[in-house]
Formats: sequence, C-alpha cells, structure tokens
Amino acid sequence: MALKVNSVDLLQKYFSGVVRRADHHAPLVADIVYSLLGIIILKKDVGTDIEVRGNHEDETGNILWVIIKGTRYALRYEHKTGEIEIRKDTYNGALTLTIKNSTTVSDILSVF
Repeated sequence: MALKVNSVDLLQKYFSGVVRRADHHAPLVADIVYSLLGIIILKKDVGTDIEVRGNHEDETGNILWVIIKGTRYALRYEHKTGEIEIRKDTYNGALTLTIKNSTTVSDILSVF
C-alpha cells in the first residue's frame, strides 16, 4: 500500500531512509540521490502528493511515485543493478531513465 508523503517530517524520514540505504547498499547511486531527491521535491505538480511504497521492514520502502507535468512517474531502486529506474505510470512501466552516480542533473531534468 502506498503511503502519502505530505509533511516535511515524513519526507525527511523517507529521504533519510533512502540515503542511509544508499550509503550502505547502493554505492552506485549514493552521490546522485541528493540531486534526484531535490529535483523530485521541486518539480512535483502542486496539489499532488509524493507516494512511497513500504515493505515489512520500513513502511516507506524503495519505490516512490510523483506526478510531474501531469505524468505519473515511479522511481525504484533496482537491487540487481544497484541503480535507480524512472518508469512512466507504474513501477513496471516504460523505462525512462536509469540513474547512477555518473548520471548528470541535466540528464534527470531532461525527463521532467
């Protein structure tokens, strides 16, 4: 079940978890995740919520949905590759971009 991230405290909890997991388990995205999170916050459509899906260990989980310019995107950490995928509409939707530390901010902004 998706959890709406509609307060600064919950947003901080989610992003702290993402950064903590990246630092320990995802070195390929540990640096770019800060830029990505800032872009998500600044680009999301006004009046929409960021949503995250949890798991049994952490209710905020590793999948995030955001609506930018009327399009719903799913961002998920892919354990097999150690990268973050941006997909349209659903977490299994069309792959828009694969993100790792070498991905530039311009690359990410070009999607949104």
